[in-house]
Amino acid sequence: MLVRVTSGIFIRNINTAYSTSTRGAMASSAVLPHNEITKEQFASHLSQYPALLEAISESKGAKDGQKTLSELDHFRYVDAVETFDLKNPKREMELEDIKTLVEWKLRHGKFRPKLLSLVSSNPPATVSQTLDFARNFYTNSNDARGTVRTLAKLKGIGPATASLLLSVHDAQNAIFFSDEAFYWLCCGGKKASIKYNIDEYAALNDEAQALVKRLDVSATDIEKVAYVLMKGQGLAKDAKPDTNKANAPAKASNPAASEPKKRKTTSNNESVKTETKAEEKALTEENPSVRRSKRLRK
Repeated sequence: MLVRVTSGIFIRNINTAYSTSTRGAMASSAVLPHNEITKEQFASHLSQYPALLEAISESKGAKDGQKTLSELDHFRYVDAVETFDLKNPKREMELEDIKTLVEWKLRHGKFRPKLLSLVSSNPPATVSQTLDFARNFYTNSNDARGTVRTLAKLKGIGPATASLLLSVHDAQNAIFFSDEAFYWLCCGGKKASIKYNIDEYAALNDEAQALVKRLDVSATDIEKVAYVLMKGQGLAKDAKPDTNKANAPAKASNPAASEPKKRKTTSNNESVKTETKAEEKALTEENPSVRRSKRLRK
């Protein structure tokens, strides 16, 4: 069981969440290629997802009245899939369901400060009509690319978020356009710039479909394995002790050396502005309609 996080406590608990052999595999500099992974290796990495997700959930915590990442993850991979499965839906998806899925996306991956408010601004009637059209289109055509394009017409819904909505309707075949899945399936396991456009999603979907057929696994399980390979490896690297610092000889006492060096600093407001601009750039790349709406307001 993990405790409230400080960086040191978190890393120690990450280590205890996995076996020694697993940590050794994660520490490898190379990510296992998706076109070489065996069914046994896939299953082994998939089994590590719950512990990794719980560790990250505990590290992020949750505000009063806010769902934890673990609770959101259960909704995304269990409740939503059982409720909205195209073959046997219990009810139709509504705006509140989309907002919960978007909250999961923001907590599970990169945080976009304005995404949830944009999604919330969609009229419920428009959401219902768009979802209904997309469901019928996908059922009749099995065209994931076209369905994602249709869903991306909603405010705040770019190809990545649209693919998430599609994924809970067809968990077996439709993959969510996550950073980790794209890095693993399309970038050789290396982090690279993502434009979040429909062509990138199509490329990701093609690679995912090939893996689904080769290993007889689901698209959502591919997401989880990619998350373990990309996130788990990074955490394992963070957990490595800095042996250079630990073994370095202590420096001789020098009053002058102990005085902090003056350096140019950036105010908190400037730091926030810089971070916000970067996040807004990523959001507009994922959803071009946001860029257009800004122009209209000028």
